[in-house]
This record gives sequence, structure tokens and C-alpha cells, in this order.
Amino acid sequence: MPATIYLVTGGARSGKSSYAQRLAESICPNPVYLATSKVWDDDFNSRVKKHQDDRGPAWTTIEEPMTPSTHKEEFAGRVILVDCLTLWLTNYMMEEGVFTEPNKDEDATNNDGDCTTEASERALQKVKAEFDVMTSQWNATFIFVTNEIGSGLHGESNASRKFVDAQGWFNQHVANKANMVVHMVAGQPNVIKDFAADKRNPLRAPSSDELKERQLLDKFLSSRDLTMDSKGYFLMKLDHEKGIIRATYHSCIVNDKGEVCDTNGNKLTCHGNNRPEPMKTFEARTAKDLTVQIFERWEHAGICSIGHAAYIGREAQKAERCLFEGSFYQQD
Repeated sequence: MPATIYLVTGGARSGKSSYAQRLAESICPNPVYLATSKVWDDDFNSRVKKHQDDRGPAWTTIEEPMTPSTHKEEFAGRVILVDCLTLWLTNYMMEEGVFTEPNKDEDATNNDGDCTTEASERALQKVKAEFDVMTSQWNATFIFVTNEIGSGLHGESNASRKFVDAQGWFNQHVANKANMVVHMVAGQPNVIKDFAADKRNPLRAPSSDELKERQLLDKFLSSRDLTMDSKGYFLMKLDHEKGIIRATYHSCIVNDKGEVCDTNGNKLTCHGNNRPEPMKTFEARTAKDLTVQIFERWEHAGICSIGHAAYIGREAQKAERCLFEGSFYQQD
């Protein structure tokens, strides 16, 4: 199973890097910024510094101009923003001798010899192969930023024209593998390729009579006696304005009579208003987001019993459905 891949493309100052950064931050609390560039001069260094300032402390920065796949252990379970494919390809072009590396005194130069075509093809094949290795990691999500340089002026030199061709072929290779492709124009995202629908759909759905029977079953199960967890409980509500599920965890104790009480000894009831301040508040956009926060990232998740965890999973799914439908949610 390959990685999930997003490709964000566009011209200069089209807003592609900003969009890619917002996308990464919206789906991962600790994204990775993979810088493929080499810092050639003071102007480029100032651009790098600006991008670093725009990113918060939650980001991990990795500088890797050639073989990002060597960092796969740091990629696991995270979103990796690769900025950008154009500079990554440039590094391989320089390695193959299509361009000479610039220094502080001289700009990069084109090598327009007879071997330029073969050298640019070798560079393209090498960077495509490294891309394929890197994105074979199933437990990572990659966001690649690239440039539509073929939409600009025609290159004056043979080396420049070969680079434009190679960039176009590389972009096509990545776009073909990507789950989603976004073209940025004047800061506006245009989705030109989206996640494919599951080819197994549609499958048989329950009939109206079967749905009614299942609703009656759930209604019956909702009226059964539940034993509250002796250490704490969750309350779940929807905030439709913010588009989130909000779950609060409250501590409790069991008194000598076997009654569940708050930490001050006041008996708790299912419909009472004597709720203490929450020990922890979780806000999530989906059921999966919520359960990951509670059971995978919360340091006190172990205090929940298996039955309580199953209950939270069911309620999270129900809350998500009501949130997406814009309907009222009532916790069981």
C-alpha cells in the first residue's frame, strides 16, 4: 500500500507553498518540512529564513537535497511537505553535469554539450526512482510542491529547454501517482484531480424496513442499564458553528454505597446539572480525529475501560454523522 500523495502546482507567487503549509497543518499536529534546496546566496537564504519564520515550533525541518527516503523513520505517521520538486530535480541535473553549481561569486552555468540530452534523461530517471522509493512508505502522507515552468518563456539554451522538459515529465509522473492534484492560480486552489471513488461501491444497502428494525434495536439498547466507569466519564456535544465535536472528560469516584459521585462526593445522575469542571477537553473535526486524540495521544487514556472505549467510539460515530448532516445530536 503506497503513501497518500498530494501535489500542489502553480507558477511563481501563485500561493502554492502557503496552501501546502496550511494543508499539512490542518491534518497533522507535527508535520515535517523537507527542504530539497541548497542555499546558494544571500537572497535565497533570506527566502529560506522567511519560510522558517512562517512555520511554527510544531514543525520538524529536514534538509535533504538528494535521497529523502533515507529519513523514512522520521516520516512514519506524519505529513511530509516536500518543497519543492523543481529544486530536487535541479540537484540531480547538477549531479549529472547539465548545470554547474553556483557559488557566491558566480551564477550557475548551462553545459550545452553533446551529452546534455543523455545527462538530463539520467537525472530525470534517478529522481523519479527516488520518488517511487520514498512514496512506497504506506504510513506517511506526502505533500509535494512544484512549479509550472513550462508555462513561461521558451528556454534560450539547450540545457534550459531540457530542464523544462524534464520538469514537465517529472510533474506528470508525480501527478499520475498522486491522490489529489491542486493547481494554484492567484492564490486560489483549483482541484484538477481528486481522490478516486471506491470501485467496490455501490453495494447493497438495508431496505427501509430493515433500517426501521435497526433503529428499534438501537432504541432498545439505549435504554439498558449502564455501569459508569468508576474513574471518570465523557460528555459529548456538537458545535455546529465551528464544525467540531467537543468531548469533555470528568473525574468521578464511587462512594461506600456504590454510587458514582463527583470528586466532592455529590451523587451524579444521567440528567443532572451538577457537572464538575472537566479534567480534559477534546475538540475534533471527525470521529476518527476524536478517538485518536483520546486513545492514542492522551497520556491518561489507560484509565478508560474497554467498555467505555467502545461506548466513546459509538458515540463519536453518531456525533460525526449528526455534524455532517447538520442535525441535532443527543448522547446516549
